[in-house]
Amino acid sequence: MNTVAEIDIITTEIIRSGLVAASEEMAKTLVRTAFNPVLYDIKDFGMALISAEGELWSEAPGCVIFGRSLPSTIRNGLNKHGADGFRDGDVLIVNDPYETGTHLADTTIYIPIFHDTQLIAFAASTAHWIDLGGITSGGVCPFSKDIYQEGLCFQHQKLYSAGLKNQDLMDIVKSNVRIPLIAMGDMNAQIAACRQGVLRVKALCARYSPQTVTAAMSQVIQRTDQAMRRMIRELDDGSYTSSILLDAGPDVSSENPELCLQVTIVGDEITIGFDGTSAANNGPLNLPKIGAEAEISAVMKSILLPDDASNEGHTKALTFTIPDGLMVSPQRPTPVDCYAFVAECLFESVLRIFSGIVRERCPAGGYQLCGIGIMRTDPKYGEPFVLMEPLVGGNGALPHDDGPTMMFIGNGDVPNLPTEVLENRYPLRVERYELLPEAAGWGKYRGGCGLRKDYRVLEDGVYLLIGTDNSHNTTARGLFGGEDGEPNEFVCWPRTDKEKVLRERVSNYGPFSRNDLISVRSGGGGGWGQRSERDPQRVISDVRNQYLDVWQAEELYGIRVWEENGSWRSEPIGIS
Repeated sequence: MNTVAEIDIITTEIIRSGLVAASEEMAKTLVRTAFNPVLYDIKDFGMALISAEGELWSEAPGCVIFGRSLPSTIRNGLNKHGADGFRDGDVLIVNDPYETGTHLADTTIYIPIFHDTQLIAFAASTAHWIDLGGITSGGVCPFSKDIYQEGLCFQHQKLYSAGLKNQDLMDIVKSNVRIPLIAMGDMNAQIAACRQGVLRVKALCARYSPQTVTAAMSQVIQRTDQAMRRMIRELDDGSYTSSILLDAGPDVSSENPELCLQVTIVGDEITIGFDGTSAANNGPLNLPKIGAEAEISAVMKSILLPDDASNEGHTKALTFTIPDGLMVSPQRPTPVDCYAFVAECLFESVLRIFSGIVRERCPAGGYQLCGIGIMRTDPKYGEPFVLMEPLVGGNGALPHDDGPTMMFIGNGDVPNLPTEVLENRYPLRVERYELLPEAAGWGKYRGGCGLRKDYRVLEDGVYLLIGTDNSHNTTARGLFGGEDGEPNEFVCWPRTDKEKVLRERVSNYGPFSRNDLISVRSGGGGGWGQRSERDPQRVISDVRNQYLDVWQAEELYGIRVWEENGSWRSEPIGIS
């Protein structure tokens, strides 16, 4: 069975589902073996199985940008080594942003998969390392001027060559990171995850033959492409635009960088352009072209075929026109450590455009990435540590319901870090962790809530890193009369004479000493529809669940709510 036409649909579906299960098993392996809570609890990673030609076969839930970037990463590896340059037992590492699409901290490890001597596919894993050297830990350096300042850079080097360990390369890693045990532990966890993918693909090839597996996936990709094109043909032809201003800062320029997006629909194809987008800036607020294409592809898929298991067929109807030198197409060695804020703006720009095309499928805007790093690297104060935590927040209200809370940017499947793990691993105590309903945008449907997390520092010599953007031009924009969500906010030493409120990126901020407090407040999502149209039963529910006080229900929604004989009642009084 060597041709697409000869593979029956039952066999095809078994193989497709087997590859999806294999990707998910890779993710479980990483979670069970990683040393870093950013991986085993927060799940800031991506897993994929990719064809020998560099086409996506399957991926596991995770950060949406990683799964769609990994095929380009593998194709770059093929361009460097050639298909004949891989051997059974090879393990490769790459994190060059211009090869992977994000930033240095997102380190990719991949393994070629062979059946006998034939290259069949690749098992690939991208995971956020908490440190790769550079000016600051964590991978969100706010003031780097080139990628050389951002840390160690790998370009498809072999950690193992035909099964033989490259100890010299591993020693270089260990001697250039702040916490070697964590770095090497996470590296080995990624290798273990990829090896699990290798075993599962080899098992499928042994059962069905490698020719059948590759032909079946060619059929899946072809049919997925056809399904995407059917969905696109249902959309109105035309050109649509959106733009978002990001924050200006000393690390970027004196002006607000602008992200401009154009989407043109003609027949069964979509073309994406970036006319008017600001040039790449002199700070790290830039997104490599691979990442820009990956983020947009993921959003398009989520709008048009949200329930599909991802594969290469979801991208074939998309064409990108991105001139070099923009903030979505910088040239090496332009710094890109803060790429995620640009990626989130791309995500929101696509949703803004499609909210005018398929209104019933698009939520309002979600909060911008709220990232924090708390670290100590000077051993004279105690054992060095690096905590990196993206604080979850509120995404936009839906066309039919309130927005989700405790979400990561771009609707990614990234959970929160449990307090029990944090307090066990680091000299910190969480004194408050609560919802912030006031950060949500009000409307017929309310945006998701922000969160507040207060960290009590228990030892001396601690410094702070803050990752945020869009404090002035929110991504959490309301739709169809809904109100905007509030941006992120960071308060150091609250309720003291040293209190400092921060809304821009900083690094190595401090020092903080024993008993100092750091309070982080993530943003909320935008509302959907006029708040005057909100169902009174939802207002009652908000009051009962303490999202609203009684006076807020009256002021915001014009509804008086009270409890009488164990029952909740309401009456309209109008919005003044």
